Amino acid sequence: MNRSTLLIRGKNKMQIETQRWSKITRWLHTLIALSLTIQLILSLVLAPPDELDDASELAKAAMEGHELVGLVAAGLLLLHWLWMLIPNNDVKLGNLFPIIGTGLQQTKSDIAYLLKNKKPPYGDHGGLSGLVHGLGILIASAIAATGVGLYIVMDFTPQGFENPLFEEIAEVHELFGNFMWAYLIAHVFAAAWHEYSGERLISRMFRL
Repeated sequence: MNRSTLLIRGKNKMQIETQRWSKITRWLHTLIALSLTIQLILSLVLAPPDELDDASELAKAAMEGHELVGLVAAGLLLLHWLWMLIPNNDVKLGNLFPIIGTGLQQTKSDIAYLLKNKKPPYGDHGGLSGLVHGLGILIASAIAATGVGLYIVMDFTPQGFENPLFEEIAEVHELFGNFMWAYLIAHVFAAAWHEYSGERLISRMFRL
């Protein structure tokens, strides 16, 4: 069975049974989440390129680690985008970006349920849940793309970090980094709420 979420219609209600995500999806999700978390932590202590000469050894090491883990994260995100394009897998573009057709209607329905202080009846695929995850992928991808851009400008252009383009890309990189901090905090609280309410989303996603 290809669908991860089954709608089971009873006499008086509809309940949700959620199957496990595929191993590839769970590994990608786990590795991306881990790499992004490491990146955010490193960003708190690293020294920017123009301050490396006077920085502590910890700050220099954090900057080197930030570059390395950033390239790994970019590669993982590229794999995730490619994985979404493969037919008949459990993660599709329509699930993460439900902005047209039935996906949009499902998102509106989910929001209506929440406004009534009720839990949306669509499980963890598509709808508002899918849109939230899609937003996270977009933010992470923007961070990764600008990070790779910084790496290229700094290491492969004559001016390095003194190149005016470096500062422009860095500002966008930092902006999306702030968005990721907000997203991560909200995502953790939302996942904890789902876990507390008995849905066990964390347990299913990280059961590798």
